[in-house]
Amino acid sequence: MHYNVQIFTWTARQGLHQVGSPIEVDAPNPKAAAVSLLGLRLDDKGDSSKLAVRVWRREDAVKADCDCFYYH
Repeated sequence: MHYNVQIFTWTARQGLHQVGSPIEVDAPNPKAAAVSLLGLRLDDKGDSSKLAVRVWRREDAVKADCDCFYYH
């Protein structure tokens, strides 16, 4: 399947920031799409680092259902 992946970072002082542009990835599922970019361990719960991704399948990111994962 074809996914769009958007990477974010955040700090208490500066808040949430997008890192670069969305990246198009072919992967079997949303989690695999996120892992394939950086090869870092990620999950959707628990303590996280200051890096996260949003993954969606439709062209319009505003209307698409998405999955969010947090790198650990």
